[in-house]
Amino acid sequence: MKKCRHCGTDNEDGATICTECGLDISSSPAAKLVRRLPSAFRAINTKWLWRISLIVGLPILLSALYVLSLGPLLRLYGAKPTTVWSSVPSAVRVIYEPLDRLPIPGPLARMLRQYNYWWMDVEGDKKKLSKLITQIDVSITNGMPQNQVVGFLGPPIMWSTNGNMIEATYEFVPLGRIPYGSFTSGFTMIFSNSVVLRKSPIVSSFQ
Repeated sequence: MKKCRHCGTDNEDGATICTECGLDISSSPAAKLVRRLPSAFRAINTKWLWRISLIVGLPILLSALYVLSLGPLLRLYGAKPTTVWSSVPSAVRVIYEPLDRLPIPGPLARMLRQYNYWWMDVEGDKKKLSKLITQIDVSITNGMPQNQVVGFLGPPIMWSTNGNMIEATYEFVPLGRIPYGSFTSGFTMIFSNSVVLRKSPIVSSFQ
């Protein structure tokens, strides 16, 4: 039975006019379209759909593989943020260096940068550096003899004198392993009368 959508009267299945109110109860255009969809989909040439999907999807897939494969290569060659291209072979550099010039949208570029940092273990380097700086900060105290500091840390990267005071600069970031951002990378130590008078952290910033 077909129920009239206007008055609710039951009519025969093939009826197009309600026997009670006389209004049209034939199928709506939307219902007719829904009934035709299965046959319409069956009539589509699936070979063309496959070809179109291949033409559109294959370049996208290859581009994604190209971009995402850089991270594992950087890990393989031990690259770090400040020495990326000098750490990889020239053949690899020729293939991947164009990534630096691609017009990648800002949010996506930041995601890719973080992805590559993850492969280069930048966060691990930061943690190791932070642990080293903390150990040095605790170990070197005011009043410690200068020769004991040099024996513990080795010679500083720079000495300077000012009257009876000596300023020594120590930095603890090996070349090529500088993590991005701001971080404590060493200390400036002031010696007076051959003992530590004070020390100040060196805060570096690399973008």
